[in-house]
Amino acid sequence: MGLSAGGWALLVVPTLLGIATMFLYGFWDKITGKEYYVDEEILAYDEDLVEELKKEGKA
Repeated sequence: MGLSAGGWALLVVPTLLGIATMFLYGFWDKITGKEYYVDEEILAYDEDLVEELKKEGKA
């Protein structure tokens, strides 16, 4: 009893989309070239904020 083409598509397509999503999520900083700043109070891609925090010595 094998799976039909529709059954295989139902298993394979979401799996490949999930893997692609995890890859993009893991390498998003390198792909976009933006620095991602994480703190207890803020998650931001705001480059001005990152630079300001670097000057204050917090990042």
